[in-house]
Amino acid sequence: MSVAPQSWAAMAKSDLILTEYSVLASLVLFLYDHAITFDAEVMNIWRGPRILGKLLFLWTRSFGLSSLIIEITVTFHGSLSNKVCTAFLWWEAVSILIANVSVDIILLARVYAAYNRNKQLLYGMVGLQLTTAVATLVIQVFYVPAGVGLPSVDNLTGCFAPSAPRNLAASLVPSLANEVVLCLFMIYKQWDGYRNGFGSSQLKLLVQDSIIYCFCILAVHLTNLLVFYLAPRGLVLIAIGWEFAIPCTMGCRLLLNMLNHYGSASGQRTILLQSHQNASYLLSDMRMQSHSKDDMLPVLAVKECIGR
Repeated sequence: MSVAPQSWAAMAKSDLILTEYSVLASLVLFLYDHAITFDAEVMNIWRGPRILGKLLFLWTRSFGLSSLIIEITVTFHGSLSNKVCTAFLWWEAVSILIANVSVDIILLARVYAAYNRNKQLLYGMVGLQLTTAVATLVIQVFYVPAGVGLPSVDNLTGCFAPSAPRNLAASLVPSLANEVVLCLFMIYKQWDGYRNGFGSSQLKLLVQDSIIYCFCILAVHLTNLLVFYLAPRGLVLIAIGWEFAIPCTMGCRLLLNMLNHYGSASGQRTILLQSHQNASYLLSDMRMQSHSKDDMLPVLAVKECIGR
C-alpha cells in the first residue's frame, strides 16, 4: 500500500533532515580534503607536465565537486516536480557510476604498474571494468524508480523516493565485486612484497595506498547496500553523498601521494655529491648501479603509471 507523498513526508521528517545534513557533511569533507592538499596539488598538478595522471586528477576533483554541489542544490531546494526529481534520480545513479569508473581507472593503472605492466592482466581488468559498468546500468534501468517531488511540508525540501524498491541496492553489487577483485590483486602484491621485498619504496607506497583506497570504497558501497535493504524509507538516501565524496577524495589522494613521493625521490636522486677531489656524482647514478635491471623494473613501471 503506497503512502501519499505529504503523509510520508510528515512521518519521515526527522529522517529526511538527517539525509540533508549527511549530504552536506560529505561536501564539507570533500572541501576540507581539497584545502589541506591544495599546496601538493599546485606543486604536482598545476606546475607539472600535461600527463594522464594530471588529467585524471583534474577530472576526478572537478567531477566530484560539481556532483556534490548539484546534490546540495537539489537536496535543499524547495518543492520540485516529479519530472525534475525523476531526472535527478537518473542523474544521481549514472553519476555515481561515472565517479566510480573514473577512480577505478586510477586503481587499474596502479595494479598494471604493480604487476610489471602485464598486458594480459590489463586486458582482463579492462574487461571486468566494462562488465561492471554494463551490469550496473542494466540493473538501474530495471530498478531506478520514478522520482517523487515532495512539496514543502514543514520546510521539507529536496527529492526523495519513498517508493524506491529495495532491489535498487543491487546496482552496487557489480561495483562491490569489481573492488574486491582489484583489492585482492593488491593484497597479494603486499604479501609477495612482504616475503620477497618490494624492490622500491615507490612500489611499496603504490600497493599500500591502493589497499587503503579499496577498503574505503568497499566500506562506502557496503554501507549504502545495507542502508537500502535495512534502513527506514526516510533514510534510504542518507549515505548517497558519500558515494561521490569518498571515491573522488581517495582517487585524488592516490595520485597526489604517488606524485609527491616520486617527485621527492627524483629530487633526492639529482643531489650532487661533492668529493674532496672536486668530482661530482649524481645520486641517481649511484642508485642505478646498486640495483640490477630486474630490481629497477617495478620503479620503471610506477614511473610509466604516473606518467612522469
